[in-house]
Amino acid sequence: MAQVMAQDVRQLSRMTLDPLMWTASLAALLLGVSTLFLIIIYVLYQASGLIGEISLGAFLFSEAWVPLAEPPRLGIMHAWMSTLYVTAISLLVAVPLGVGIALFTAELAPPAARAVLQPCLEVLAGIPSVVYGFFGFVTLVVWFEAWFDMTTGVSILAAGLIVAITVTPFIASTATEALDAVSAGDREAGLSLGVTRFYTIRRIVLPRAMPGIFAGVVLGFARAIGETLAALMLIGNSVAIPGSVLDRGQTLTGLVATELGEAAVGTPKYHALFAASAVLMVLILLINVGILLAKKRLLRHGF
Repeated sequence: MAQVMAQDVRQLSRMTLDPLMWTASLAALLLGVSTLFLIIIYVLYQASGLIGEISLGAFLFSEAWVPLAEPPRLGIMHAWMSTLYVTAISLLVAVPLGVGIALFTAELAPPAARAVLQPCLEVLAGIPSVVYGFFGFVTLVVWFEAWFDMTTGVSILAAGLIVAITVTPFIASTATEALDAVSAGDREAGLSLGVTRFYTIRRIVLPRAMPGIFAGVVLGFARAIGETLAALMLIGNSVAIPGSVLDRGQTLTGLVATELGEAAVGTPKYHALFAASAVLMVLILLINVGILLAKKRLLRHGF
């Protein structure tokens, strides 16, 4: 009798808790998605206030950023170019380095070394970006002044390299988890055929782990293109259009961070800063689409 009652209680609990969990999960999903859409709608609404003040071509490609001029000149070509430079440099350095660290940690490192490396990656990922920025300011800036005979070492290259350091732990940690998710049976099946360990990693392990590695790359890209403080400390905060990676620059996030506090609500400058945020969202969308297309191509055709 007691056993039957216990079963009834468990069944009643499942009948009560399952709908509650389903409702709570759906509410969390709707809250997250609606918040994202509300942010996008608000940014686009504020950016629309720039319509009629400046043409899209002048905003993106021709005018300089001189908001105090009469009339205000609100071009952001310098900002999106600097953003692309910094992001490209950081990913060119961080992706090979992060994947290499992941391969060593997951496939080659002895257990004792892995027990040290894995926590270190997590610690590095949690260090505030201002610490990386300060480190770059007292090292890279000084070195660049000596190596390139520059008046000051602050530059797009310095910012890109420091952002790469901040991004690498995210890519390495995610890629390590993706490699760990590949079953031991897949590795053993390859080794049983008599092929080398590196051939097994290249032809069996990496293709299986590629979706997770691409997820790490996307995460690193999002961190790189959205990085503000570390890049702001090293890039020079110049509104001139950069001609090379040794020039000063200003990222889109740096532009918004430095100018929004001084922009009166409703002014053309205020709306231009929201429009710059909208441009950043479009850049993120386009580059993410490119990464996803590259992922599909690699998974279809292999290495």
